[in-house]
Amino acid sequence: MSKYKLIVMDMDDTLMNHENQVGEETKDYLIKIQDEGYKVVLASGRPTEGMLPTARLLNLDAHQSHVISYNGGNTVDVATENVTVNKPVSKENFDQIVDYCRKKSFFVLTYHDGHIIYEGEHEYMNIEAELTGLPMKKVDDLKAYIQDAVPKVMGVDYVCNIVLAKSDLAGSFNDEIDVTTSKPYFLEFMAKDVSKGNAVSALCDKLGISLEEVIAFGDSSNDISMLSVVGHAVAMGNANDEVKSIADEVTLSNADNGIPHTLKQKL
Repeated sequence: MSKYKLIVMDMDDTLMNHENQVGEETKDYLIKIQDEGYKVVLASGRPTEGMLPTARLLNLDAHQSHVISYNGGNTVDVATENVTVNKPVSKENFDQIVDYCRKKSFFVLTYHDGHIIYEGEHEYMNIEAELTGLPMKKVDDLKAYIQDAVPKVMGVDYVCNIVLAKSDLAGSFNDEIDVTTSKPYFLEFMAKDVSKGNAVSALCDKLGISLEEVIAFGDSSNDISMLSVVGHAVAMGNANDEVKSIADEVTLSNADNGIPHTLKQKL
């Protein structure tokens, strides 16, 4: 065994290839290293239900591992589906975020009962459902329909508009809500201090694993908090420049099995 014990990875554009699948080489290698005693964790902005099929494909359930969903809002035991960490967006903040997105003319969505809940129409409205496999449910008024806390809220629009909004917000919507992007057209709103980095740190504490014993892979802005805390941070070849600038290493792209390419040298 190497000095590393835990391998954590983003899903979209990191683990998943351009066909939204796990490449065969990557899948076989991740199963192999778990059988050798390494722990594999998925950390994504995706909803939990959009992560569990891939987690099971990689045998995370058989190895008592976890997924970190909603950018760190939930941590879930794959085998039992028990939510071990839950940090939602309050109803009050949800209403304020919806108002903000409406004012910006963003398409806005959230998650409830295993569905993507949305109002309105947009050219990009189906992307999240295509990525996650979750069914969509249209409602007349999001604020009227959602009466409880939600795991995450997302504003969707053309890249130029999301870039401007992200710059204006500078990481936070208010004192209780943080903001990031996972794809350049997804503006994601989560509860304060919800991040992949904080979730990975908390999970390592629970598992008795040092952050120095963790290798992490990512490609986008919502991965930076995670890459900043681990022992070895790897940017995918297709990662954005900001991610590449803070990584210890840039590997091959998600289409070229970049994850096993690096792990074969490190483990």
